[in-house]
Amino acid sequence: MKIAVCIKQVPIVSKIEFDYRNKIIIRQGVPMEMNVFDLIALGRAVELKEEFGAQVTVVTMGPPQAKDALAHALAVGADHAVLVTDRLMAGSDTLATARTLSLALKDKGYDLILCGRNSTDAETGQVGPEVAELLGIPHISRARKLDYLSDTNDIVVERVTDDGYEIIECSLPVLVTAAEGLSEERWPRKQVIAEASERPM
Repeated sequence: MKIAVCIKQVPIVSKIEFDYRNKIIIRQGVPMEMNVFDLIALGRAVELKEEFGAQVTVVTMGPPQAKDALAHALAVGADHAVLVTDRLMAGSDTLATARTLSLALKDKGYDLILCGRNSTDAETGQVGPEVAELLGIPHISRARKLDYLSDTNDIVVERVTDDGYEIIECSLPVLVTAAEGLSEERWPRKQVIAEASERPM
């Protein structure tokens, strides 16, 4: 099984300040981290790797410093890391981001694509479903449980709804967005992340 996990490096929300005069968020100088829902998605991907021997690739679109988030992902257990970066992508909206990610993922033979439910900086929750639509594959949002059925090559997902939850069985390939409870966040030691940052991306 080939798994791709789309991740995003986001500013630490508690460190963000607001420029009230110009009505903009001040991002310069704010420390960054991997989006928490992407960490949950990555955690489930690594669990599937440990259980079924899946190959895990993390993909992000961002500035060169987004390599820090990729190093974190490699330290957690991802096999490969891909950074899509260009100054022309600065300020991209969700559709431009989804188009870029879908082109990076297209024709690579991924069986399962995992994304966070939403990013903690913009909170739109649009990129994952847009990527699925652009790739022409089904998507299941807000997953709190995901099991792989190796005999049928299907997944069974328990997804959160406003009224409770639904259980959906779906054949691969599929894109799933991760909600709380899908897995535990993994926080490797700084030394392990530093070593992972030397690996090819």
